[in-house]
Amino acid sequence: MLANFKTAARKKAKTVRAKAHREMGYVASQAVCSHINNFVINEKNFKVIAVYMPIQTEIDILPVIPRIRELEKILCLPNIISDNEPLDFLAWNENSKLVKGKFGVMVPETDKIVDPDLILCPMLSFDARGYRLGYGGGFYDRTIHHLASQKSIFTLGCAFSEQISLGTLPIGKYDKPLNAVVTENGVTFFDI
Repeated sequence: MLANFKTAARKKAKTVRAKAHREMGYVASQAVCSHINNFVINEKNFKVIAVYMPIQTEIDILPVIPRIRELEKILCLPNIISDNEPLDFLAWNENSKLVKGKFGVMVPETDKIVDPDLILCPMLSFDARGYRLGYGGGFYDRTIHHLASQKSIFTLGCAFSEQISLGTLPIGKYDKPLNAVVTENGVTFFDI
């Protein structure tokens, strides 16, 4: 039953995100990058920051990468190990060669694994409680649960403002709310 609700929610969310991407992709991405930059500058405790390589119609956070590097933060990219494991995060510097990982997502060609303090998460949708709807693999939920059991982490979803669900998203027992979501309108924090 829950799987059916999530499948329907994903289908709708993909359509909404694609429309937002067509109508305001570049402008929204630039605004999101500006908000991420300001957020990272003001949060000194984030030494290792997990970013992502945007695919399909995800919000593009790549323009903020050079600025984060200037702040001397360690950047990393998610790496899928297997279908039922948490993500690993591979260190990514300006000299790293990128290669295709699982599902064609680009990852650094390195063995250096780091644990992020801040995770920037792509998504299909989010709701007013801070829950995100991903692609259905559960990778970020497993990863957030795993890392949070070992250290203090902060999760920041990256989305178009139109991606907010008008109702509550269907959630299962393993779904984890985000600490905040950044859209072109700014950063919204959740009480989790």
